[in-house]
Amino acid sequence: MSRLKYGFYAAALVLCFCAGWACDKFTGNKSGISNSQVVATVGGKNITFGDWMKQLDLLRVFDTPVDPDNTQQVKAVLETLINQELIIQAAQKANYSDPNFDEYLKNKLIQADIRIKEQKEKLEQDMAAVKRIENDYKDSYKKVLLARGYAAAQVDKIPVSDADMKKWYGQYSAQASAQGQKMPAFSSINASIKKEIKQNIQAEKFLDQLQAGGQITRNEDVVKKYLDSLSPSQDVLDAKSDSSAPAAVAPSAAPAAKK
Repeated sequence: MSRLKYGFYAAALVLCFCAGWACDKFTGNKSGISNSQVVATVGGKNITFGDWMKQLDLLRVFDTPVDPDNTQQVKAVLETLINQELIIQAAQKANYSDPNFDEYLKNKLIQADIRIKEQKEKLEQDMAAVKRIENDYKDSYKKVLLARGYAAAQVDKIPVSDADMKKWYGQYSAQASAQGQKMPAFSSINASIKKEIKQNIQAEKFLDQLQAGGQITRNEDVVKKYLDSLSPSQDVLDAKSDSSAPAAVAPSAAPAAKK
């Protein structure tokens, strides 16, 4: 997995483990896939097409804008949902508990209610998604917050050597160089950037460990069917994206890039 694509998951773990959902009425769901159709299985737990679409809407409202017609972004959201389930299962196996979680959840849900009302006023085009979320988001959002809390509690425990950081930065710099960007030498970057690099490596290792021990199956036919049903013009954009990846962002701005 590339550093740029991996950043979609790793950075989210360190900074804000994300989620989101785009339902049939918003995207049109031209695929005809039922909400109950299983698209992935993690440790025996099914993830349905409806779960995937719910994640897209949640992300659109609470975290990072996602284009529901962009096949790469839509598929990446499914991967965050898979990773989220891995983390929740790991938390359950570890008997993880946070005595402050209930109060934290209560406050976050209050903030979420306020955010939804604000979105109603600001996002007329996304009104359908907002209406769906305000009536049916709390259980999904609870899972997001639980996964975020457990991940944050675990990533700091993962050791990262200076050699790990140099290797990560070397790969990142090579990718940036291939896109015409010149990166400073590792020895010249400041402590703040090194801290961000360390956090990214810890997040990557954390997910690698979970994925290595997790039982994950993906119903690729269903996933592909839905992605193929999205805007035909996106195929052209995807082809361009595959041949010419987005410009790498300097670590100080977004260090979570990993391919």
